[in-house]
Amino acid sequence: MPRSSAPPAADNPEARLRGFLAGLSLFADLPPETLDELTARAEVLALAGGTSLFDQDTASDALLVLRWGRLAAWRKEEDGQTRLLGQISPGECVGEVGLILNQPRSATVFALRDSELVSWSRSEFEQLIAHHPAAMLRLTREALKRYAASAHRPSGVRCIALLPGTPGVDAGAFAQRLAQALPWLGRARVVGADEARSRGAGWFSRLEQEARGLIYVGDRDPAWRDRCVRQSDAVLVLADTDDKPSHALPLPQARSPHLPLHLVLLRREAPMPGSTRAWLDAFPDRAMHHHVIDEEDLARCARLLGGQATGLVLSGGGARGFAHIGAVRALRERGIRFDYIGGCSAGAVVGAGFAAGWDEAQLARGMRSAFVDHDPLSDRTLPLVAMSSGRRVSRALRALFGERRIEDLRIPFFCVSTDLTEGSLHVHERDLLWTALRASSALPGLVPPVFHRGRVLVDGGVIDNLPVDQMQRRISGRIVAVDVGGSYRLETTLEETALPSSWLEFLRQWRQKKYPSIGRILWRAAMVNSEANASRQRRLSSLLLRPPLAGVDLLDWKKFGEVVELGYRDTLRHLQTLPQGRPSLPAEQINEP
Repeated sequence: MPRSSAPPAADNPEARLRGFLAGLSLFADLPPETLDELTARAEVLALAGGTSLFDQDTASDALLVLRWGRLAAWRKEEDGQTRLLGQISPGECVGEVGLILNQPRSATVFALRDSELVSWSRSEFEQLIAHHPAAMLRLTREALKRYAASAHRPSGVRCIALLPGTPGVDAGAFAQRLAQALPWLGRARVVGADEARSRGAGWFSRLEQEARGLIYVGDRDPAWRDRCVRQSDAVLVLADTDDKPSHALPLPQARSPHLPLHLVLLRREAPMPGSTRAWLDAFPDRAMHHHVIDEEDLARCARLLGGQATGLVLSGGGARGFAHIGAVRALRERGIRFDYIGGCSAGAVVGAGFAAGWDEAQLARGMRSAFVDHDPLSDRTLPLVAMSSGRRVSRALRALFGERRIEDLRIPFFCVSTDLTEGSLHVHERDLLWTALRASSALPGLVPPVFHRGRVLVDGGVIDNLPVDQMQRRISGRIVAVDVGGSYRLETTLEETALPSSWLEFLRQWRQKKYPSIGRILWRAAMVNSEANASRQRRLSSLLLRPPLAGVDLLDWKKFGEVVELGYRDTLRHLQTLPQGRPSLPAEQINEP
C-alpha cells in the first residue's frame, strides 16, 4: 500500500513553525537536519498582553524568539526610575544579551500585545553555538543592531483601545471621528467586536503589520474589552457627561502598568467648576483627561495621544510676566495651538487664563483689573511672616478664576510651587486653581506662604522658574518656552556695609542713593538659586523666547501695556525665522537673543 502523504504545511503546526524558523536570519544556512532538531526541541509559549515574560536580574536561562505580538523592555535604574529601552517585534530575539554574556536579565520584558514566543533552554542554545559558531556571530549582530535602533525607534501610538466608560456612549461613532483626527496614521482602521472577537493572536499580529493605525472599539463584554486593551498602545475611556459618574463602567483588569490611560469627557459646554473631580474619582487610575466639546478639542486629544503635541511653558517674573500675553498672541496669530500649558508664578497665572479658553483681550482685562488697577502687594503688614498679608493677591486670583479647579480647564495645565516642608518642587495638577496659583507666586518674604495639607508652599521659582522638564514628562512633541525672568539683574553703584542708624537719615540717603527696595532684594534672592537650573531648562525647549525686558522691573505693574507689546513684537521677530506657511514648530529650534 502507498504511504499516506504528510499533511500540508497550512494544517501542520510543526511545519509552520519550521517555516518561521527557516526565515529567521539567526538560523540562516543551518543544515536541514539541524533546523528539524531545533523545531522538535522548541517550546511554544503563549503570553497574554499586559503580562510579564521575565523580570530584571533573574537568571538568563533561555533563548526566546518572538513569533507574534509585541513586547517591551523596561529597566529600573539606580535612582528608582523605570526607563523604556525599546520594543520587540516579531522575528526578533529576546534575552539574548544575558545568554551571550552569561549574566542575569538586564531588563524586565512584558507583552504589549497577546504574543507567542519560541523558546530553547540554555543548554540547547549552547549546543547550537558549539556546532554552529556562525549563529553566535549573527545573534550578536542582531543584538547590536536592535540596540542601535532602539534610540531612534518611534514611540508614537499606532493601536488604540476605545472603551465606553458610560452605558449610553456611542463608542463606534466617536471612533470614526477619532480616525479622521489622526493624520499621521492615515485613515486609521476601526475594528469592532463582530469582526475580531474570535480571532487568534496571529490574526491581530498580521493586522497590525498591514495597517498604519488601528482603533479597537470595545463594548460592555469584559472579555472583548480586555482583548482590546491587550492589543493596544493606549487606552481611551469614553464618558458622556450627560450621564452620571456613578454609572461608570469598570476598567479592564488586564492592563500593563505602563500602558497610557486617557479619559475622554464628552461635553456639550465647558465644565462647571468642580464638576470634573467626580468623574476622575469614578476612574481611580491616574489618567490624563480630555474635555471634548468640539472638533478642536478632539484634534488636541489626538495630538496628545499620538506624540504630536505642542506644550507651552511660561516662567515667573512678576510684572515682566505680562509679556507672556503678547508672546502668546503672536504665536496664535502664526497658527500655533497649544495642547498642554504649564508655568510658574506670573507665568502660571497667564497660562491658566489661556488654559481656561480665554482669548488675549479677556485675559488682558482680567490681569489689568487684578494686578494693575490695584497693587497686589499694597496690603503691608507687620513683617513677621512676610511684608504683605497676601489678602490682596488671594482676592485678585479668586476673582479671576472663581472656584474652578485645575482639572476643569479646557486645555491640560499644571503649575509649580516650592515645598519648603520637603525641600522639593511641588507640581499642582488637581487642585483648586486660585489656591495653586497663589502658592506658585508666593515669593518668600514678600508674600506669605500657602499652608496646605501640612505643607509650606512658596514660589516655584525658588527651585524651578521655567519647568520645561515637567512638560517633557507629560507630552511627546515640541515645547515652546517663554522666559521673562532669567535676564533680571539687581545692580547698584553703592559702596555700603551698613544702613544709617536713624530713620530720618536713612530716608534722606534712600532718596539720594537709590537703595534697592526690600521687595526687589527678596525677589532676586529667592530666584538666584534657580538660575543654574534655568539654563538647562532652556536647552530642553524646541523654541525659546526671551523678550528684551532689561528696563522692566519685577514690580513695575503700571507698565502693563508696554510689557505686553514688548512680548508681542519680540515674538513676531523670532517667528520670522520659521519657515513660511508652516504653522507647526520645527523639532529643534532654540532662539536666544
